[in-house]
Amino acid sequence: MNIKEEAQALEPELIRLRRYFHQHAEQSWQEFNTQKKIEEYLDGLGIPYEEPYKTAVIATIRGKNSSDRLIGIRADIDALPIQEKTACSFKSENDGTMHACGHDTHISILLAAAKLLSEHKDELKVSVRLIFQPAEEFIEDSGAYHLKTVPAVLECERLIGLHIFSSVPAGCASLQDGPIMASADTFDIYIKGIGAHGGHPENAIDPIQAGVEIVQSINRIVAREFNPLTPNVISITQFVSGTTSNVIPETAHLAGTTRSADPAVRDAFEATLQRVCDAIALDTKTEISLSYHWGCAVTINDHEPAETGRRAAKKVFGEDKLLHLPFSTGGEDFSKYTNPKAYLVLGGGLADPAHQWPQHSPYYEIDESVLKLGVEYFCQYIEEWTQELGL
Repeated sequence: MNIKEEAQALEPELIRLRRYFHQHAEQSWQEFNTQKKIEEYLDGLGIPYEEPYKTAVIATIRGKNSSDRLIGIRADIDALPIQEKTACSFKSENDGTMHACGHDTHISILLAAAKLLSEHKDELKVSVRLIFQPAEEFIEDSGAYHLKTVPAVLECERLIGLHIFSSVPAGCASLQDGPIMASADTFDIYIKGIGAHGGHPENAIDPIQAGVEIVQSINRIVAREFNPLTPNVISITQFVSGTTSNVIPETAHLAGTTRSADPAVRDAFEATLQRVCDAIALDTKTEISLSYHWGCAVTINDHEPAETGRRAAKKVFGEDKLLHLPFSTGGEDFSKYTNPKAYLVLGGGLADPAHQWPQHSPYYEIDESVLKLGVEYFCQYIEEWTQELGL
């Protein structure tokens, strides 16, 4: 198998697949057409698959010479609740839904890798499991939470994946040991006071004032209680209260997210927020309740799987294109899988800075020429692991 040449030959099909999934974007747990399209493609290749949970698909490639040594490759398949604002010809047809994080490319790369591997399945000395995972973007109820205990996943000796990034130059990659992406949890804070006339605040217990004090206290905690050399973030992303200009409202609702590179800090976030809420409730005479939603842990690359990946990546990208990227406070539910694992960052940034929009932007775009590199990486990883095993 000439991996580089055959991955290059798949480029037109890769781009066609990516544009189809981009145009037919579906949000978490609603990926019904996406699941159908994945299964149709696998049917065409004669690759057996199962539907272990809702919109997930898990397929297995095993040739006549394949051993029982099993590696899993995972791709997330969901889109975001974002109204697309790009001018591309394959713009999302689903209103308010967009592949603004590159999961359309992940699906396409894994399907094309499946095609290449299936065409050479009788040359494979290991078995390969393809995991198409829904709902990566749903922090409170993500797909990995449900798939991590599925026997077909637990059987994988290793689990690998990749994520395309528009902020990393096209053709570059990164695969580092240890923590690479932050934990990602969310929370809601509900404040109840007493509503009154805006001109008579003495008759009210103001939930807005309590909410402001919560925001200020959280900012102080991040600045003064956490190690400044370790990435830690608590962001208030919603503050909803009141309906008009002359009424002090009865309630307020705050929502936000916590992020950390340190699992111990992540474990302490809930208690920290509860302490703030209790203190401010006492100080302002409001009733404050916290609802904390555990999402994904810190994404950590294990050394041995990552070392194999680096050997593969050097052959695919070239040693000069392997970057050491700073820790990202974005989250990734790949962290929930308990298998030994390695997660590659694939550079897909466009050359024109005016089009280098960040992940989750309604203008998000990527350089499609790098898709074939993702296919090549997955196949080269399997070759490297096979050699390590002495098969």
